[in-house]
Amino acid sequence: MSLDFSQILAPSLNEVSIAEIEGKILNLGCAKDQNLTHYINSEGIVFPNLQVPYQLSHPDLVHLGTRRVVTDLPTSPTAYGRFMDSVKHSIDEQLNQAQTYIQEVTQNIKDMLPSFLNNYIFNADTEEYMQSLRMKIDRYPAKIIDWHPYFSIFAVAHRVDVILLYDLRVEEWFPEVLENSLQKEITCMAWKPLGGNILAVGCRRGICLWELSLEQKKESVPTRLPAWMPTGSADGSVILWDTAFETGTPLTRNRKVTFLSWSPVGEFLFSSSLDGKIEVWETQRWTSKTITSNGYPVETGCWTTDGRALFLGFDGYEGEILVLSISPNFDYEWLPKIDLSPIPECAGIGIEQLAIDPNGERLIACFKDTQLFKDTPLLLVFDAKLPSQVSKKANLLNFPRTMRGPAWNDPDDQGAFLTQSDPKPVSLSFAKQFTRGSLLSPVWEDGQISFIPFLYNKANK
Repeated sequence: MSLDFSQILAPSLNEVSIAEIEGKILNLGCAKDQNLTHYINSEGIVFPNLQVPYQLSHPDLVHLGTRRVVTDLPTSPTAYGRFMDSVKHSIDEQLNQAQTYIQEVTQNIKDMLPSFLNNYIFNADTEEYMQSLRMKIDRYPAKIIDWHPYFSIFAVAHRVDVILLYDLRVEEWFPEVLENSLQKEITCMAWKPLGGNILAVGCRRGICLWELSLEQKKESVPTRLPAWMPTGSADGSVILWDTAFETGTPLTRNRKVTFLSWSPVGEFLFSSSLDGKIEVWETQRWTSKTITSNGYPVETGCWTTDGRALFLGFDGYEGEILVLSISPNFDYEWLPKIDLSPIPECAGIGIEQLAIDPNGERLIACFKDTQLFKDTPLLLVFDAKLPSQVSKKANLLNFPRTMRGPAWNDPDDQGAFLTQSDPKPVSLSFAKQFTRGSLLSPVWEDGQISFIPFLYNKANK
């Protein structure tokens, strides 16, 4: 059964979507919009309006109007602190010089070899993929957001490779950032699901595992870097890392894996490679099964909350969401795909990110930055169902609707909103704890962080 897209009406260019109440998107066109009264009468929540700056340069938390701007902390004022800073600076300089020399030698060798040997020895396609990924996200002030599994706290990866922490309970940034000389060229980030004091940060040379104390303090945030997981090479191998013993076990080698996703209960591990190969591992005996697909690499994906289906967007396979069902006995089948071509603003556009809320009630899709889509950076919203809640071969996604983000904001250029098109969403994350429904936090390309509540009565669902 196909979806009905006839009722979709995109918000106008001068509107911003602030919430969903009982399935209806509320858009505001001005301060006196009647939808604002509706939101207040529905006991809507007023969230802070956050702005992450492009540059971090000053020790304190600075308030610009109603926007909170978080900035760097100063270096340690003690003599010992100054000494350690000088040592770190000297080491960093030597490492950078050595890295530059190695890169020059490597490039000279590459230039002398045929292309097929380049690909075999240096994994040129993997390097090209990683370089394009870093270039894509490093141009934005904030590139990744992820909510804590238990607290109303989220982490934000800044473009200069430091991690910022924000506490929504007190509406304040933590006063310290997470920074380490090994933590360079961040591309992903996630909290430990069953131990929320650990934050894993994927970097160029490995994974930083931060151990945090999340009690809000004015002086400092106690942290330590308990483990560093080196990846060794850029061949796209999958390594299972034991954080207790700090040892790694290779699961695959030279697969050029670009997308990994655990099922919610840890029953399965899904992987996709640059060559379009899809492999799923069951985690009891670590046996795998190759999934027949369209031959394109997976760009993004998210699981239903029961871990029985996976929504997927593919790189090069545009305008569709594919749905893979996996049974407890490790059988799989492709469920009806979601064709987005009837939506003019989404037709022919690649899906960049999919996110599903912890209740499994709402799925959000955002799209790649193309010339066609540049002036209409919409979010696409679906009602989501579990495979057990629908008949066989029925759609798991229904009632599509669109949302529009805020106008462009640049604290350093107050006229930017007149010359820039609306910012596109860079990263999406749902709060893990929100009793009134779902709370989505998109990070926009100008550094704004929004809070979009979906208020619904689950008892009537």
